[in-house]
Parts: sequence; C-alpha cells; structure tokens
Amino acid sequence: MPPPQPPPRHKGCRRGTPGQYLASDPKGRAVMISAVEKRKLVYVMNRDAAGRPTIASPLEAHRSRTIVIANVGLDNGYDNPIFASLEYQYPDAEEEEEDA
Repeated sequence: MPPPQPPPRHKGCRRGTPGQYLASDPKGRAVMISAVEKRKLVYVMNRDAAGRPTIASPLEAHRSRTIVIANVGLDNGYDNPIFASLEYQYPDAEEEEEDA
C-alpha cells in the first residue's frame, strides 16, 4: 500500500510567479520567463572555458499593473537579444475610484 500523500494546496497557476510564459532568443543567447502578472526575468546564456553552457544571474524586467498575454524573442541579427511582450495594463484601484 503506498504512503498517503497530502493533496496539493494550490491549483492552477500563480499570477505572480514567473514560469507561465517562456520565450527564447532565436540564436539561443537569452531566455525570458514571465508570470501572468507583472514579473519577468531574463536569463543570459554563456559558455565557460570548457565550452559548457552557463546561466547568468537573472535580469529583472518587471512592470507594475500589467497582465501578460504572450512573450516572443525577436531576431535582430548579432545585436543584443530583444524580447516583445503583449500586455494589458490595468488601472490602479485608487485611480479608478477617483474617476467614478
């Protein structure tokens, strides 16, 4: 008989935890991982002296009050990697109350 396993506490995706969307530079130099809401992280890929791939510390590309719909890496030749995000920016709750 298998040991009892506790049920998972969270179901679905977490809006603020990066991992829902993943985009890569077409040349494989960088990866963007983003959450549904606000948080985006960009990891730059390098190679060490032995030729093994390494991952640099993440660069933060957060933007407040946004819902991410899609991410994509753009091909720009040999310039720095560029990513595009399709986002919806929602109003602040305080601004919404003042307008009403």
